[in-house]
This record gives sequence, C-alpha cells and structure tokens, in this order.
Amino acid sequence: MEDRFSSGKKVAILGIAVNIVLLLLKLTAGYSSGSQAMIADGFNSMGDVFASTVTLLGSIYAAKPKDADHAWGHGKAEYIASMIIGFSMVVMAIYTITGSVDSLSSGAELEFSWWLVGVAGTTIISKFILYCYCIKKSKKFNSVLIKANAQDHRNDVFVTSGTLAAIFLSMAGLYFMDGLIGLAISAWIIYSGVIIVLESARVLMDAGVGEKTLEEYKKRVMEIDGIDHIDSLNTKPVGAKSILVVKISVDRDMTVIKSHEIGKKIEEELLASYPELDDVIVHVNPDLPHEEGRHCQL
Repeated sequence: MEDRFSSGKKVAILGIAVNIVLLLLKLTAGYSSGSQAMIADGFNSMGDVFASTVTLLGSIYAAKPKDADHAWGHGKAEYIASMIIGFSMVVMAIYTITGSVDSLSSGAELEFSWWLVGVAGTTIISKFILYCYCIKKSKKFNSVLIKANAQDHRNDVFVTSGTLAAIFLSMAGLYFMDGLIGLAISAWIIYSGVIIVLESARVLMDAGVGEKTLEEYKKRVMEIDGIDHIDSLNTKPVGAKSILVVKISVDRDMTVIKSHEIGKKIEEELLASYPELDDVIVHVNPDLPHEEGRHCQL
C-alpha cells in the first residue's frame, strides 16, 4: 500500500526526471537568446532537481522505523529536508539576481525566438500537472515535504509565466523588462524559500498545535469519568504526528489500579479519535489543594 513515504519517493523521482529535462531546455534556450529571465528560470530548475533529490533522501530516511536512538522514529527528517529545500531556493535566487542586474546595467537586448516560447509553454504545462499531482498527495498524507515540492512546482508556473511575458514584451522593444522580470522571479523564489524554512523550523523547534486543537483534546479528556481536573495538556511534534502529554488529577483516595485504568482509557480513546497523535502520555496526580486558576494549564 502507498503511504506518505512511498508517495514522497514517487513525487521525488518524477520531479527529478522532469526537472532535468526542463533544466537543459531552459539553459540552452536562455544562453542562446541572452534571456536573463529564462536563465534565471533555468537555474530555478537546477534548484528543483536538488529539491527533488533531497525529497527522495528525506522520504527514505523518514520511513526508517523506531530504534534505540530514535524512540519516536525518524519523521522529523521530512522537516529537515524541507528546510534544506527552502535554503537551496534562496541561494539559487540570489545567484540569479546578479545576472539580471548585469542585464539591466548593460542594456542587453533579448533576441526573440519561438524556441523560447516553446520552452516556456512546455514548462508551464508540465509544472502545472506536477503541482496538481503533488498537492493532491500532500493533502492525502498531510506531508510537509510533498507540500514543499508542490509549492515549488506552483512557483515555477508563475515564474515561467513571467518569463513568457518578458519574451513577448521584447517584441515591443521593452528589453529592460527581461532584467526586471528576472529580478522579480528571484524575489519570488526567495520569498517562497523563506516560507518553507519558517514552516519547517516551527516543527523542528517543537512548536505545539494550536489553542483550538488543545481545547478539543481537553474536552475529549474531560468526557472520561473519574477525572477531577486537568493540570496541564501539551503536544510535542514528532514528524508528521504529535505526542500528547496530559497531566490529570483524580480523587486522592482513589486506588492506583483505578487511576491507572483512567489513564489507559485516556490513551486509548484519544489515539482512536485523533489519527494525528502518535502517542498519548498520561501522568496522574492526587487531587491536592491548589491555587485557583492554576490547576489547568493549556
């Protein structure tokens, strides 16, 4: 059966194959015509090849089972891979900025050709198909790594559309637009890369789920009989899933066996109700006097 990791591998292999072809087409067309926008687009495809390779390696490593050194598995490898993709996009974009600046300062003229138009059209169509495929898989498996690839393909649709606009504007003598669009392409890639880095960093820095989701978990826990109150409830991300850590208070005279049964029921019911949870850890306290307003920390 296909899972998030095998799907990530398929997305990566498909991306590598398509992007290598587009890379060769774009750089050949760009350098032969002097189009800085197409050259920038070509280097963007070079970054896409790297991104797809990182996706492949990240999916393979993240699929490894739990071991003695990784009690919660290797799922965070997806986020490390996504962060690498984001940084690579930024580096490539900065490199292409120099070519666009040189084009503007030198007043270089773009030589129009239908070859450029054909390459741009092929890129837009193929990248749109890849985006649709990847975004569907990312939603199905809630994979940040596949989502990063989908965003990368989507960006390419907009980027190459800008390149196509520069090609046609050159027919009207607006050659400077090639350099300007090349700069705009680079800026867009930098923005997209930074967003991917920030999203990945959030999980790697153990940011928990939102307050609304915590409230939902809290209500579900309090539906279980025998709980006096919740002392605290927090989550810790482990790859695509989270660990829920719950501290509850029960009647101080309750037997250890009974309190253990309550804790086990919380674990079983929440794991059954919320597939995004990888584990539920329950700590049971006796209901001792406490300061008002401090017994439930979310």
